[in-house]
Amino acid sequence: MAIRKFVVLGLLTCLFTNKSVRAAALPLPWMLGPPDPLPECAPADELKWQPVLDYDKDGCYNVAAIGADGRISEGLPLYYSVPAHCRDERDMDRSNVYSRKRCSHDWCIYLYDYYFEKDESDFMKGHVHDWEHVAVWVSDDKAQYVSASAHGFYNTLPASDVLFEGTHPKMVYHKDGDSTHAFRFGHIQDNMIENHKGVWFRSPLISYHGFPEGLRAQLYAHHFGHATMGTRDANFTKDVILALPRDTQVLANFLVDDDRAESDCLETCGYCDEVD
Repeated sequence: MAIRKFVVLGLLTCLFTNKSVRAAALPLPWMLGPPDPLPECAPADELKWQPVLDYDKDGCYNVAAIGADGRISEGLPLYYSVPAHCRDERDMDRSNVYSRKRCSHDWCIYLYDYYFEKDESDFMKGHVHDWEHVAVWVSDDKAQYVSASAHGFYNTLPASDVLFEGTHPKMVYHKDGDSTHAFRFGHIQDNMIENHKGVWFRSPLISYHGFPEGLRAQLYAHHFGHATMGTRDANFTKDVILALPRDTQVLANFLVDDDRAESDCLETCGYCDEVD
């Protein structure tokens, strides 16, 4: 019995971790892979504060959630290997990040959304689709705080306690112990890069107004199960509040707000619509 169990587990591991058998191992529609990414379209300030990422080896890479043809990612089912079918270099080449900002008085929050095809812990627990978020709080053209999503909440640190590459906070997508995945703040030892590109990675950024016509509404209307997109109209204010630093100056500006400005219109990309 023990020998049979060993053989079965060995076969399953081979099947679900071998990159060459994605099409054979995955039923339709998952064998299609992520959508082709949209071309980058974001204003300079949202690009300026966009985080750079590394990814521990026990998790997926973020990918595009929607393609120019309107196809939304089908996600991936859970398998016996946590990063199975979602951690190839080609996944990094098919990625986008989605951003939105809100400014009040002298403060701005820049919220960045990352889509992953699944979020799997040990023993096939987890869910298809994962959205994780990083918020950068800026005042006087300086990052003051950084907030990282983890299991429906945010961890917030002063920017002085966060590692940066230029103006870009260093974040790591990792498996949180026996639980599912979340963002954590980068450490010095994380400069030993684990992703396929060998660099702190930045995906092409799509701002709130950076979607081709109709695609933002289509993406925002899609249901991703347990995962939620923070920049989506129905969720944005909630995520802003969840990520708020415990700083009386920031709280005063964002909880009692009469000077609000949203993400800029992007005529340079050919898209310019009204904020919903």
